[in-house]
Amino acid sequence: MILPKMSAALLCMSFFGSAYASSEKLHGATSLDQWIVICGAANGAALALHAPPQDLALHRQTAKNHISRYAAENGVDALEFDPLFERGLTEGQRLVASRSSLFMPRKATLLNGFHHDKHISYADVRRALSA
Repeated sequence: MILPKMSAALLCMSFFGSAYASSEKLHGATSLDQWIVICGAANGAALALHAPPQDLALHRQTAKNHISRYAAENGVDALEFDPLFERGLTEGQRLVASRSSLFMPRKATLLNGFHHDKHISYADVRRALSA
């Protein structure tokens, strides 16, 4: 079920400027584990589109900080952030490579969404995760 959600998140990023915008577009509840994979996919897509390493690191750290904070505030224990993020990163790269005709025309907007999400406020993330 995560692959369609990941694709939806990347498409939302390329159309609406944020992977977190997908919270309204995803059907059914999305777990924190799935959100970590989705954030990793956004990072992997940006990597495939040649985002600078320091931007990739900042995006990853922002996602980790906000999702970990949300988990702590909601009593969720033992998030396995790094392995889930890495899984998403690999899938995000693969999705962009395999669907280049879909993502390449939207490359600039997808990267703008990535840059937005590396500085996204915790309040915006909390709202998306709570949707």
